[in-house]
Amino acid sequence: MNIENTRGRHRAPGRHNPLIELKLLARESAQPAMKAGAVVAATGGLVATFANPASADTLKPASGNVAAAASADSAAPAAVGPATAAAPAASSALSKIGFAPEAQQAVAQRVSTSKPEVIEDVQVQAQRAAAKAAAVKAAAERKAAAARASRDLTRRTLTSSTSSAKASFNGSVPGASAGMRASSNWATAGQCTWGALNKWYQSEGYYPGGWTGNAMAWASGARSAGYTVSTAPRTRSIIVLQPGVAGSSSVGHVGWVTAVNGNQVTMIEMNATAGAYNYDTRTVTLSGGMSFIYAP
Repeated sequence: MNIENTRGRHRAPGRHNPLIELKLLARESAQPAMKAGAVVAATGGLVATFANPASADTLKPASGNVAAAASADSAAPAAVGPATAAAPAASSALSKIGFAPEAQQAVAQRVSTSKPEVIEDVQVQAQRAAAKAAAVKAAAERKAAAARASRDLTRRTLTSSTSSAKASFNGSVPGASAGMRASSNWATAGQCTWGALNKWYQSEGYYPGGWTGNAMAWASGARSAGYTVSTAPRTRSIIVLQPGVAGSSSVGHVGWVTAVNGNQVTMIEMNATAGAYNYDTRTVTLSGGMSFIYAP
């Protein structure tokens, strides 16, 4: 007679093996929690199986203590086994190494909401402001010194270039007196008068003033303003040409004298051969109708 060994509850009589049953239950469980419950249940069954023979025979009726036997039967548990505990919650790999999402989120919020506090040093700011002001002042002083040096060089060059001419042409050049000054170039831009005043400023550092009018009236106007006016040519002076003299127009012409060689006078002039707003250099022969406004 062949006896079929069927797995599970429907097994053949006499074929039950508790250890094989445990292995089958553990292998067939898909989740860790189900495995733990199966093992616990199976373990309780095993304990009950092995415990029942030891406790089956308690008190015999011959002992005469029927009440004790009844109380022992009522107090004995039907099955002995450990209590089934709740399945543990599934844990993540990060929680096993101490990662707590709530704590990390709280730290991130504190870091994101906190703002750096900038503390300004008033003393350092004052020192920086003072250093900047000193640098600006030093730059302005250097610029002014360079302008003065340029004017002095121009003055020395113009004076030395005609020293021999002064001795041969005119043994006595009158001293120059200082006249009135202007705050800006008051002549019409692009004209010969504007060009002559601009050259005066580049040489002397200020604009002469105290008179107005066309070029032919400059000699008398400068004399009235306190300047020395002479017919003897000299460097560092404005040459005044009356109408028609050396090609001047009907309103006269002016220029800045840069050299004198005998009766040859070299000047820089604007609005002449080069046109308005442009300078050119020209040498003319000394003649009547010419006068010179000396710079002090």
